[in-house]
Amino acid sequence: MKISFLLTACLLALTGKAQLKHIDPNQANSISFACNFFDKNTQYVPVPASAVSDAAAEKWMAEMVNKITNIVGLKNRFRLLSLKKYNNCSAVCFNNNIGQERFIQFDRDFLEAFQKKTNNKWFVVGVLAHELGHHFNGHSLDGIGSRPDKEIEADEFAGFILQKLGASFEDSKGIFSFLNETDGPPTHPVRFKRYAAVGKGWDRAAGNDIWVSLALENDADKKEIAYQKLLAARKEFDPAKKIVLIDEALKKVPGYAEAISEKGLIYLDQKQYQQAENFCVQALLLEPYIGLLRLNLAKVCYAQKQYDTAMQFVNDAIFINPIFPDAYHLRAQLQLDNRAFQQAVSDCNVALLMRPANNYVRAEILGTKGMALDQLQQKAAAQECFQEAKKLNPLSLRLLQYQQTKKIN
Repeated sequence: MKISFLLTACLLALTGKAQLKHIDPNQANSISFACNFFDKNTQYVPVPASAVSDAAAEKWMAEMVNKITNIVGLKNRFRLLSLKKYNNCSAVCFNNNIGQERFIQFDRDFLEAFQKKTNNKWFVVGVLAHELGHHFNGHSLDGIGSRPDKEIEADEFAGFILQKLGASFEDSKGIFSFLNETDGPPTHPVRFKRYAAVGKGWDRAAGNDIWVSLALENDADKKEIAYQKLLAARKEFDPAKKIVLIDEALKKVPGYAEAISEKGLIYLDQKQYQQAENFCVQALLLEPYIGLLRLNLAKVCYAQKQYDTAMQFVNDAIFINPIFPDAYHLRAQLQLDNRAFQQAVSDCNVALLMRPANNYVRAEILGTKGMALDQLQQKAAAQECFQEAKKLNPLSLRLLQYQQTKKIN
């Protein structure tokens, strides 16, 4: 959900791919991102991140989660994952055989750095309350990601919890003091709205009848308009109309990384590779920790037959968003081209288990799996994949070309 509390590198696109840092694959995990931050007990004193060792990080976080769940009268059913060099604290969900497990994934060092930056002992508790607010409000279950309205709801919850734990009104708002006054990613409200949302939650917890300006819920907000333009562009088939919609989004929010990356994909479809790469790199330099942006650049590299670079970026995308069928599918295609057929089948199986969003995507994954199985001489299994793929998308040009080349019915 990019929903995001991230330490971003706002660099110029002209610096190129060389400026981009890849994610350490040793830190990879198996959970999906949904929302990222980037008993009343007035005697509660939060333990600062700097006083906690890495080994004790999950226990430290669990104690804070227990404090918060006790306030709302619920059992703590959240799982915790401390991850070095993650540079975030996120509410995430993992799909299993019986439903979904809810996680809080965090980087203690990152939280410590920002706690020092804000000089606020309530910072970590506030961030955690915000992320739990996403879980309690169901934001982490819809698969959509961050939106300004979701952030406002999570901020209000954080304000409510902080008041109940004994934080002052100013300390509660101060968890967002690190934000720039007017700028922010399109998925998140600007600082004054976040201050107001936290304050509203704090006042509600204190029993005050103070209501925040309706500006919090302004549907004409520039970021919301930009987001809607991006959604419309993704549904549009005409490249010229797509460009117009993207440009309208960027006119509202010039630094909208996802719109910039989407513009790169339009040029990729037109085989204008240098322009496609420029836009995708520019977007990723603005928002280095959005998995979709790394996948988009991987697609550009793949189209230019830069296979090793494409593999690096697709692995990054999977690290950032482990429940990402499109990324697993691109990695399977790379494995197929590299004649690593069994690995390709494995990645396709993982992607299919993630329940791809539509029949087109599922058909493409099945087609790739069938091709890998065919190369492994597992003809019956391959044919089964091809038949299922045809049912989902009878017009798959890639599959038709492969079957004609191999003379497969």
